[in-house]
Amino acid sequence: MSRGMRIWASALALLLALSLSARAEPESGRPDAAALPVPPGATQDQVLLGDRIFHGEAAGGKCAECHGADAKGTANGNDLTLGMWIWGDGSMRMIRGTIQHNMAMAPGMDGQLTPADVEAVTAYVWAIGHRRP
Repeated sequence: MSRGMRIWASALALLLALSLSARAEPESGRPDAAALPVPPGATQDQVLLGDRIFHGEAAGGKCAECHGADAKGTANGNDLTLGMWIWGDGSMRMIRGTIQHNMAMAPGMDGQLTPADVEAVTAYVWAIGHRRP
């Protein structure tokens, strides 16, 4: 095989690999909520609702504004997908406590979340931080 053919074949293989990996998540990078793990003591319905709240589609949620649609963080909010927790141990209790603390520090900045909404967002954040690659 000539050098030109090897370069062409390598480029084609790279493009194929990139196109396959791009299909793993939607264009926005938003995780597929239906494929996420369900935290202990929560339900898949809570994870799905938490996804909608996180992305501003329910309860006036504003989480994605700081954490990004892909939850990988911005200058204003940390990456929630790494499974590395700045404010606790990654348990449902600690995630819930962090959300409630943020809501108390800046009322209204996280939307108008009811206790059930907080539980749903907690389940979603737990799920995106505990998913397997």
